[in-house]
Amino acid sequence: MSVTTKNKVQELYPYDYFGMLVFDDATTGLDKEPFVQGVPEIIYGLCEAVGVKNPQNGFTLKFSHEKFDGFQVEAKRLREESGGNWYLVNGHEGWLCPALFKYFLEAPDKLYFSVAPASADVLEVIADEKKKFGFFGS
Repeated sequence: MSVTTKNKVQELYPYDYFGMLVFDDATTGLDKEPFVQGVPEIIYGLCEAVGVKNPQNGFTLKFSHEKFDGFQVEAKRLREESGGNWYLVNGHEGWLCPALFKYFLEAPDKLYFSVAPASADVLEVIADEKKKFGFFGS
């Protein structure tokens, strides 16, 4: 399979927005793009396992179709459905929507992820973004 990306390791900064785990990525035009269908549970579970405190306030998520130093979990592609793809991570299934194709030309057979606390600068940007839309909760 030929999987092409701009960078080998991508980096996003997800956060909770009105009860949804979302991320923004100006390079792809995605704004408050939600993770759905089992993916929030998988990501929050990984955050808990590695000790990321208060992930709803924001954290760093790295991912690649190739193993990278510090990756924490591997996701195996199961099947295509509704334009997106189901992946299996530690016994749990999660669906990645067609936004995946903003990062890959084809759905990778495997994805590798890591999570870590976000820097203070990133947390400040996320807080400012939430305030613009009247969101003051955690």
